[in-house]
Amino acid sequence: MSTRMLYPELGREYPVAVRAKGSYVYDAEGKSYLDGCSGAIVVNIGHGVPEIAEAIRAQVEKITFVTRLQFTNPQAERLAAELTALAPGDLGHVFFTNSGSEAIEAAMRLAFQYWQETGRPERTVMISRDGSYHGATLGAIGLSGHPNRRHTVRAVLPAWPRAAAANCYSCPFGLTRSTCGLDCARSIEDAILAAGPERVAAVVIEPVVGASGGAVPPPPGYLREVAAICRRHDVLLIADEVITGLGRTGHWFGCDEEGIVPDLLVLGKGLSAGYAPLGAVLLRDRVHDAIGAGSGQFSLGHTYAANPLSAAVGLAVLRYVREHDLPARARELGPRLAAGLRRVLRARGIQADVRGRGLLLAVDFSRPGEEPGITAAEVVRAARDAGLLLYPAGVTPVPQAVMVAPPLTITVAELDRLVDLFATALDTVRPRVAASLEGALR
Repeated sequence: MSTRMLYPELGREYPVAVRAKGSYVYDAEGKSYLDGCSGAIVVNIGHGVPEIAEAIRAQVEKITFVTRLQFTNPQAERLAAELTALAPGDLGHVFFTNSGSEAIEAAMRLAFQYWQETGRPERTVMISRDGSYHGATLGAIGLSGHPNRRHTVRAVLPAWPRAAAANCYSCPFGLTRSTCGLDCARSIEDAILAAGPERVAAVVIEPVVGASGGAVPPPPGYLREVAAICRRHDVLLIADEVITGLGRTGHWFGCDEEGIVPDLLVLGKGLSAGYAPLGAVLLRDRVHDAIGAGSGQFSLGHTYAANPLSAAVGLAVLRYVREHDLPARARELGPRLAAGLRRVLRARGIQADVRGRGLLLAVDFSRPGEEPGITAAEVVRAARDAGLLLYPAGVTPVPQAVMVAPPLTITVAELDRLVDLFATALDTVRPRVAASLEGALR
């Protein structure tokens, strides 16, 4: 069909989605797709939840928009109160945005302003990590260590330092899990010292790297070590929990895995579960209080930020997650899904790394030091043809990982069907890979 929209791949024909319910999406031709990646790892509570639809209807009948320059509203106030009650430590205040990228930008602005308000405006360096992804806006992509997503704008991005990735499957230090000494965490300290601690504003990390690396959990103790390094050098710690936040990894927050409290915690995706645009930054009291004792102003605003309709959606989503204990469900079903994926790979003699936390999983087909074999694009395409939606991932020049992150509400029967459909996709891909390998050996 002809289109006036600009899509990621120009000239490609996309199926037309017309409805969705639970764990399934349906196109205009009547084909059903099991949503094995929750859209873009967004729809944590599943599609078409009646309670969310009712919350939207009720709010539309009351009020949908006021500007923060003129009013507060009960929905945004309640959502802020609920988030701070859930959050670890003294993350006691919230700034709302419309997306995760906007929330990362706001967190950066808050970090810069904190140092200005406390008399150290020279602290302007942000440190992130290789293989990371923090959003699509210029500031957020400037933080990101994903070459494929930076290349079209790299000429205008800041030259901020990046530390090593925390990836035990492809350790940048050539170590194994048994020999790990958390060199990846210490590389953050090296980056701080190289830049000069007096110039560093913040370190930005994802508790589990999302689609850029492919659900890469850090080694045990990593988060605690990074938090200790930031404290030692009086550097702010920003936790990008756009993907990991609100149940996806089996905890309310990814930081809960090791009990750390970042200075700024960024939310998106699962905060509204795809039912409305919504993001947030939670900030510790010391950041908030420094601004209050200084200028008393945070001069960043988005037109739709903290609007009553999106806030009402956020409240309804939080209520649903809490009432159905979805973090516990992610903890329960994640190992079953991972075991099923490994079983399918093993039965076909395919070497791949299945990793992640909770229901944030990935299958990485790359082999460190080897030429690409199975690619993300062909697995995603074969899965879609079979009726399964997966999300491409990986930081290699030719991405070779796929995200498997279904709604936290997925049933056991649906989860088992997901594994079966994944097997069907692999059976489609394997003959091509075998033929190419055979040709290379001739």
